[in-house]
This record gives sequence, C-alpha cells and structure tokens, in this order.
Amino acid sequence: MGTFTQSLTDELTAVASLGSTVAEEAATYGIEINPICKALGINPETFDDITARISLDRLCRLLEACAVLSHNEAFGLGCAARFVPGATGPFGYGLMAAPTGRDFIAFLAANIRYATHTSYFRLTFEEKFARLSWTFAPLIVRRDQYVDMSVSLVLLRLADIGIPTGQIELDLERPRPRDPAVFREFLTRRLSFECAINELRIPNALLAQVNPNGDVRMFQMMDMQCQALQPDLTVEGGELFEQVKHYLMLRVADPDISLTAIANYFRISERTLQRRLAEHETTLQALRDDVRRRVSFQLLTESDLRISEIGYRLGYSAPSAFTRSVSRWFGATPRQLRGAQPAD
Repeated sequence: MGTFTQSLTDELTAVASLGSTVAEEAATYGIEINPICKALGINPETFDDITARISLDRLCRLLEACAVLSHNEAFGLGCAARFVPGATGPFGYGLMAAPTGRDFIAFLAANIRYATHTSYFRLTFEEKFARLSWTFAPLIVRRDQYVDMSVSLVLLRLADIGIPTGQIELDLERPRPRDPAVFREFLTRRLSFECAINELRIPNALLAQVNPNGDVRMFQMMDMQCQALQPDLTVEGGELFEQVKHYLMLRVADPDISLTAIANYFRISERTLQRRLAEHETTLQALRDDVRRRVSFQLLTESDLRISEIGYRLGYSAPSAFTRSVSRWFGATPRQLRGAQPAD
C-alpha cells in the first residue's frame, strides 16, 4: 500500500486494549503474536493501556493473520468471548451502565468513534426497528475478524442488559463463512452475509428493557469522558482542497456526502467550498469521482477482494454501476483490469 494511503489508514484507530484479547485467544492455539506485531509495526505493550490507541488497519491485519494461523474462520468471535467487560475504558463502562436498551444504543452511536473509527455510522429509528448501519474506510482491506469481534461484543453487552439477541437482525459485509452455524450460535440466528453494509436492527419493543446494572450517574460520566477523548481526524493546516480530498478518501463510501455536509464539517459556507473547488477547476462530484478512481485501481490491482465488495466499499449500490465507472475510467472492465483472478 502506498505511503499516502497507508498514512491515511493509520489515522483510523481503535482502543489498543482490544489487542489483549487477541493475544489471549492466539495463545490458546500456540500462536506467538510478538513476531506478528513486530512485522505489522504494533507495540503489544500498549494492549495493557486502556487509554492507548492503535491503528485500526494494523489491528485488523493482526486478527486476520491469527485467523489464518489458527485455521479458524471464527477467530474473532473467540476473542470476544474472552473480552473483559470494561476493558475499553469509559466506552465499555458506559455501555455497562446504560439505564435502558435505548440509552445503550444512543451511547453506542454517540461514542463509537472513541472505541473505533468508522467511515460511516448511522442510527435511525423506524416504525419497527432501531437501525444501526456502519462500515469502514475502503482502504482497510481485511476487517472481517474485527467486525466479527466487535459486533459480538455489542451483542454480549445487550444480552447483559436482558435484551434477547435472538430477536435482533444482523447483516454483515463479510463473505459467507464455511460454517455459518457457528456464527449464528455466537451472534444471532437472524444473520445474513455478503451484504452491502454492516447493519444491526433491534426491535423497538426491546429498547425499553431496564438494565439491572444500570447506573445513571456513571453512564453520564462515561459519556462525557468519551466525548472529550474522541480522536479528531481534522487535518491541521494545509490547503482546504487537500483537506477535502483527505475527507473524501476516508469517507468515500458514505452515501450522505454532500456540499452541505462537507461545508458544515469544515465550518465554511457552501458557496465558499464551491469557490475553493472551482479554483482547482473541479467540483465535489468530480473530486469524489477521482477518489473513487484511485481507490478502485488500488483495490482491484493490489487486493483479492471480490469485485462486488469493492464496489460496495466505494458507495455503489449495485455492481453494474461500479463496472460502468471502471470502464469509463480505465477503458476496461474490473475483471479485465484485475487480470487473471478467481471468479467473482
């Protein structure tokens, strides 16, 4: 991965203490993670520090390496089962202290960036469900085990509150595993794979569930701490044009990208943003198109991700739309650009 894109992915971080359970689970398979950590540029000593942060991309790579070495496609689920509640500091304690199920998911939505960076996260309340949708920057290539681990942790904490996870619906981006039954046992039987985005749907009727261990004062304190400690991805200094490109590179899959959203993010008017882009003879749509072109080329030529998944990661709602864009950019289909690869 190029220096520029690797530096961008390293800006996306997670709490380092998540690595402690990876080390514990790996040890049960006789896997020594220190050499792996060294190769990935990870300092395992940070795993014992609940305030430390780690590159999300590197943590994902560590998990995927352990899954391969253990020959266990459900390695991430095993990590979650070993996790000590509260090990993520104020985020973990906040979830544990949530007075109700509704408070739990509201806290999760408000503070997920403290625990782990996502490039897209939305909580919406609909007629029947509370819907949580999320994904990550497309350049974080392998994240299946991390998603397995993190969503399992959320479901475990919901079960602690008293919410029956069997009534929760879950969609995952990850490829369908060889043994889906293991995942349905750990997570929920209402589980789908190979979806366009990760999504958790909780019936509204369950949100009133009172947490037997809820603590309003602790919950409020943890919320304040998480808000204060959330990492900032704002680029300091530099030209606005470069900052907007940086913004788009990390959030290109976000379907809500608009002049209004970006102008609000940088605290400028839409007219000012348009003028700054015009100075570079471009528009927001053209700039986003260029980011998609660059990222698609990298993922098609340097990764073995399924072509359809690359399209979804870049915010395309259908593979055919992604194919048309690639053909326009490169004069070749995604399969032709990739060359001789396994069938998608």
